[in-house]
Amino acid sequence: MYTAREIKLSIVWSFAWKIILFFFIYSLFLCCISFFSGITLGISFVPIGLIGTAVAFYVGFKNNSSYERLWEARRIWGSIVNASRTWGTFACSYVHSEDHHALKTQLIHRHIAYVNAVRLQLRAKSVWNDANSTAHAVVKEHLVETEEGLKEMLNRLLPADEAAYVLSKKNPATHVMKMQGKQLDDIFMRGEIRERFYFQMMNVVQEFYSQQGAAERIKNFPFPRQYAYFSKVFVWLFVLILPFGLINEFAKLGPGYLWFAIPSYIVIAWVFYTMEVVGDTSENPFENAINDIPMTAICRTIEIDLREMLDEGSIPAPVAAVNNILM
Repeated sequence: MYTAREIKLSIVWSFAWKIILFFFIYSLFLCCISFFSGITLGISFVPIGLIGTAVAFYVGFKNNSSYERLWEARRIWGSIVNASRTWGTFACSYVHSEDHHALKTQLIHRHIAYVNAVRLQLRAKSVWNDANSTAHAVVKEHLVETEEGLKEMLNRLLPADEAAYVLSKKNPATHVMKMQGKQLDDIFMRGEIRERFYFQMMNVVQEFYSQQGAAERIKNFPFPRQYAYFSKVFVWLFVLILPFGLINEFAKLGPGYLWFAIPSYIVIAWVFYTMEVVGDTSENPFENAINDIPMTAICRTIEIDLREMLDEGSIPAPVAAVNNILM
C-alpha cells in the first residue's frame, strides 16, 4: 500500500516513460506523413469523440468494480483484526485451568500463526496475475524482501507435530483454526471454561472461517476477464485512432499547426491509458504489489496486540513503510 499523500514522480515516470515514448513516435510518424506528403491523414473528430466517451464510461465501470474488490479486501482484514483482539481477550479472560498461562499462550500463539498463514496463502501467485507489471516492479525495487516462509513461521509458533500436520494439508490456515476448535472442545470437556463462554469463542472461530473464505473468494475468483480484456481493447482502439482526428482538426488551422497534434495526442492518450492501468493494479488486492492490502503490517499489528495481552517481554516492532510503501 502506498502511504504518501502524493505519488512520487519517479514512480509515475517508471511506468509512463515507455508508453509516452510510443505515443510520441506514433504521432510523429503520422504527422510526418501528413506534412511531407501533403495528404492529411485525418478523419472527422465526431466518431472519435463518441468512441472516447463510450470508452471513458466503460473504463470508469471497470475502475469502480476494481475499487470495490480492493475495499472489500480491506474490510475483511479489518474484521480479522477486530475478531483477533476479541479472541485474545476471551482466551485471557474465559479459560481457567491449573496451567492457565501456558494454555492461553498456546491459544494466542496459534492464532498468530493462523493470521500469518492466511496472509502467506493469499499472496501465492495467481495464474492470471502479471508478476512483471510495474505495480510489482516498484515493490521489488524499493523494498528488501524479508518475508518469512510458511514453514519457518509455523515451526516458530506451533509445536513441531502441529506444524508438520498443517503443512501436509493443501490449506494450512484452515487446519490451524481447526486445531483451535479442537483444543477449545477439550478445554470445555475438562470443565475449564463455562458453556456460554465456550460457545462465544466458537462463534469467533466461525467468524475467522467466514472472513478467510471471503478473502479466498476475492483471491480465487478474478475480475471477470470479459470486462478486463475488452476494457484494454477499447482503450487501445481509441488511442490508436485518436491522432487521425487530432491531425484533421489542427490541419484546418494551417500546415504549421499540424504539429500541435503531437503533444495533444500524448496528453489525451496517456490519460486514458493511465485510467486503464489504475483499474488493472487494483483488481487483485492480494498480489504483493504497490496498491495491495498491507497484510504484513496488519498481521504484525495483531501479533503486537495479542503478545501484549500475554504481557510478554519481547514484542516485535510495527512494520514501517519503506519509501512510502507498506507491505
